[in-house]
Amino acid sequence: MKNTFLRVFLVVLFSNMVVVAIGLGVVSFVQDKDQVSADVLGDVGVDLVSIYEKSGASELQAQARIYEQQLQGSIYIYQENGRPLLRPLPRNFREQSALGSDVESDTSEAAADARRSQFIQVIGASNTQYLLVFRPQDSSDEVSPWVISLLSLLGLLVSSAILAYWLMGPLLKLQKITRSFGQGDMAARVDRRLVRRNDAIGNLAREFNEMAGRIETLLSSKERLLRDVSHELRTPLARIEVALTIAEDKQGQSTQQNYLDRIRNELHELDELIGQVLTLSRLEAASMQKSEIDMQAWLGEIVEDVQFESQLRGITITKSGDSPKLLHGDSVQLRHAVENVLRNACFYSGEGSLVEVVSSMQGKRAIVSIKDNGPGVADEMLEKIFHAFFRSSSARESNSGGFGVGLTIAKRIVQAHNGEIKAFNRPEGGLEVCFCLPIA
Repeated sequence: MKNTFLRVFLVVLFSNMVVVAIGLGVVSFVQDKDQVSADVLGDVGVDLVSIYEKSGASELQAQARIYEQQLQGSIYIYQENGRPLLRPLPRNFREQSALGSDVESDTSEAAADARRSQFIQVIGASNTQYLLVFRPQDSSDEVSPWVISLLSLLGLLVSSAILAYWLMGPLLKLQKITRSFGQGDMAARVDRRLVRRNDAIGNLAREFNEMAGRIETLLSSKERLLRDVSHELRTPLARIEVALTIAEDKQGQSTQQNYLDRIRNELHELDELIGQVLTLSRLEAASMQKSEIDMQAWLGEIVEDVQFESQLRGITITKSGDSPKLLHGDSVQLRHAVENVLRNACFYSGEGSLVEVVSSMQGKRAIVSIKDNGPGVADEMLEKIFHAFFRSSSARESNSGGFGVGLTIAKRIVQAHNGEIKAFNRPEGGLEVCFCLPIA
């Protein structure tokens, strides 16, 4: 989003600079067009020279003042020998010099402004040549071009930044709300100030709120349906269990007993599936009982328990890392999540394999990595294995008795703690599942 803001800022800045450049060009063009025509100045020069030759310098100065008021500028007249008839040009040609004023001091900077001044050659009596210089009068004191340029650039930067923020500010808010909604906060909505806007951004905000409301309703209905169906299924299951127990009490043939055992196993498996579905649905809105956890001792207990379960298969679980010391969270739910992943790692690693549990710390987040030596997962399925009831490749699932819910439950628990869980294929083979949890 920072790159987008920078792009918008540069586009707006460039557009403003083009507009200002065009405006300055137009002003310069108009100023050039506002100059007095050469014909008018020629007539003025002929008249002034005639007055000088007939009546002298005093009459020339009086008539020159009248023309200066009419033409709104300063008039300078030089004889062909270079002697000024009215007054000499100022050494700093940018300064206006009123008729009859003193000659500028030597400290003035010499800078001829030929662009704004006009030069007319006048022929007097006996072919005597004169030079008339007309300097238009400035409407205000001259300001340094560098000052004007710097002020213009500063104004462009400020106006461009304000306009870019005005365009990107609402989008940044929408991005924040969308990210929050995508991370599971179903109550996230765009604030009313954006919703009330009567433009495309306001329409987008209103449509987002409507979409979020519909999604929240659909998810709530789905979870409610799962809970209701799961509860209702357990009632007939309990009755079947009772009937099965009665049937087993009756002494029947061994073949019948085999069928009854098979039915009981299927019932237990179905009951376990329903239990996991109920757990999954409760995690949607469950309030975690968070407290301070002695992380290393807590993690050591989990490793010890799973090691005890896996010892008959010759699986070794190692724990490494001694940080962080404390973790804030629901110890029961987090234990359930880590145990699910650790048991999966032991199951898929096979007999006599090694499973590693590594704890570390990155900034203010605790990292727990569980690494196995199993067949791994196809790269395109690494994200999907956390979806409910998703089955990964046959290499990992062909002999599995699971339902594809354990990793989903683990992910929901981690998300309820504002954390992340990700899976990676190890270069040396096997799968690595990484828990990333905020410490506080």
